[in-house]
Amino acid sequence: MLESFNLYIFGGTGDLAQRKLLPALYRQDLLSSFSKDSKIIALGTKEMTNEEYKLIIRNSLLKYSKICDLDNNSWDRFSERISYKKINIKSETDWFSFAKPNKSIGSIYYLATPPSLYKEISIALQKNNLINHNSRIVVEKPIGSDYASALEINNALADGFNENQIYRIDHYLGKEAVQNLLALRFANVIFENIWSNSAIDNIQITVAENLSLEGRGDYYDKTGALKDMVQNHLLQILCLVAMEPPTDITSESVRDEKLKVLKSLALIDKNNINASCIRGQYSEGSIDNTLKKRYLDEGGVGKGSATETFVALKIMIDNWRWAGVPFYLRTGKNMAKKCSEIVIEFKSIPHNIFGKDKKLNTNQLILKLQPDEGIQLKLMTKEPSVSGFNLKELPLDLVLNEYHELGHQDCYERLLLDVIKGNPALFMRRDEVEASWVWIDRLVELWDQIDIPLHEYLSGSWGPSASDLMLDKENRSWRNGK
Repeated sequence: MLESFNLYIFGGTGDLAQRKLLPALYRQDLLSSFSKDSKIIALGTKEMTNEEYKLIIRNSLLKYSKICDLDNNSWDRFSERISYKKINIKSETDWFSFAKPNKSIGSIYYLATPPSLYKEISIALQKNNLINHNSRIVVEKPIGSDYASALEINNALADGFNENQIYRIDHYLGKEAVQNLLALRFANVIFENIWSNSAIDNIQITVAENLSLEGRGDYYDKTGALKDMVQNHLLQILCLVAMEPPTDITSESVRDEKLKVLKSLALIDKNNINASCIRGQYSEGSIDNTLKKRYLDEGGVGKGSATETFVALKIMIDNWRWAGVPFYLRTGKNMAKKCSEIVIEFKSIPHNIFGKDKKLNTNQLILKLQPDEGIQLKLMTKEPSVSGFNLKELPLDLVLNEYHELGHQDCYERLLLDVIKGNPALFMRRDEVEASWVWIDRLVELWDQIDIPLHEYLSGSWGPSASDLMLDKENRSWRNGK
């Protein structure tokens, strides 16, 4: 049983609350994870009664929850926790009507709002004495749109909350397969001893989406793939892959090592940018037999927009462990399939004893983050035969859902529980956020100075051919979710 809490969800009528937060909380309530007096208070700008809001949430659970069991008893117990409060964050009267936090019950403020409101809400919480030692605040990515705006948000949060009370959430870090990366590396000597440039040739991190903008054209056109995905998701995954062993699994130890990786990222400069950076924008195409329009025809997109919907990067890390090993990062919209994975490709064997006609594929360790979380190791094996020595590549597969009863647990469940427990290990510290923005800002500045091509790619493909060519020039290739 967890400690008692009052969870205030700003943006309680929004998409994130309905699709992710309330279904995650409902499932954990089914598992009796919450104390009886813990409450969920949704905050929004719409005028409605508690009962009207509860009906919205019940319908959301039926639509989005992975749990089929929505019996009356379970729903009645969960709905008793829920209440709704209309708030105008600019109204002093509305803030004044907030109940002062109870020192014996934790107050969690979840900002499921546009990032532009983070500073304003944080200041209002402080001004109205709604923060104490038992308060926590959760903010979604992106934290700002560049280093300067991230610094402004972080400073506003720090004015009211201590750093250990601030939870900057990145839902990718809540995925079971991402966390299993730590177990794979640091609980298995067979991997940790070869986790370096001595055995690894390259590392690929792909986060591909087969969806377009989904009504987010106004936001996305001002952001692009680099800031929307690389700055947070992909760089965080890179840090977990590349970091040195922490002294223990506590939050500060892990985050210290992640920060060292961010500070070791080699700068992409004007001399290597064309070989290290590919930008793309999707055109018309077909995904699952559905015709997709081009990016420039999407709602909210500016005429002639040069915003990238795809980016591929070659990143080097300047330290002893990873010297000479390229990290290839790739993300894009309207790609061939939904696929998030990490591919560790090992070096070729130094000598082929089986003959020049016997092709030996390099070993690959693949961590699948979505849609199916799992681990796969590709090995060369001998085919059964009474004559000859024919080799074949076969995988060792570990599908996590087949072994764990809670394998279908949503990442938001795990992260919300960590907030309630006060465990910030899987959340970004402010120096991590700011260090990643420093690196990204330098790349954006270079884009502005140099005319970097914006390659067109078909919707339903794996991105522009220039991305394949970037690896092909180095005798490598993308795995492409095979």
